[in-house]
Amino acid sequence: MNSLITAIRPLVLKYCRARLSTYAGGIDAADDVAQETCVAVLKVLPRYQDKGAPFAAFVYAIAANKVADAQRGFSRSAVLVDEFPEQTEPSPTPEELAVAAGDIRSATLLLNRLPDRMREVLVLRAGGSSADMVGERLGMSANAVRVAQHRATVKLRQLISESAEHREQFSGLVRL
Repeated sequence: MNSLITAIRPLVLKYCRARLSTYAGGIDAADDVAQETCVAVLKVLPRYQDKGAPFAAFVYAIAANKVADAQRGFSRSAVLVDEFPEQTEPSPTPEELAVAAGDIRSATLLLNRLPDRMREVLVLRAGGSSADMVGERLGMSANAVRVAQHRATVKLRQLISESAEHREQFSGLVRL
């Protein structure tokens, strides 16, 4: 059991961080979600049946559900800070932060309009995972990952082009 957790925890943690890093406190929450995922894997392991898909796909399915739960929790709660730092860092202006938050919100809404598999592929690839790694995690070949990534990108461009607001918002980032 220890060797199983030792093998899957770093991969699950990287996945959770990629999915939760845009939320305030998301990196810290990712550690907790990764731990919950490992516990859930151990709990359902006695009932696991090999159906031909890689075991990693089973683990990532559990992680995806735990991440979704955490994301719902973020949307319902505010993050409180115990104390303010005495020294300020050079940081974006409030206007820049508001624009960035709007961009993240819009991008998340657009991503959520994609089929689950396409969204997972894009998030994992954007997080720095290779096509081979994503394929192993999701039970796909590396070529299938590349095709899914291409189709997801085309679909995102289509969704952006269908909305005047999104076209303007993402005009500098996306070739339409």
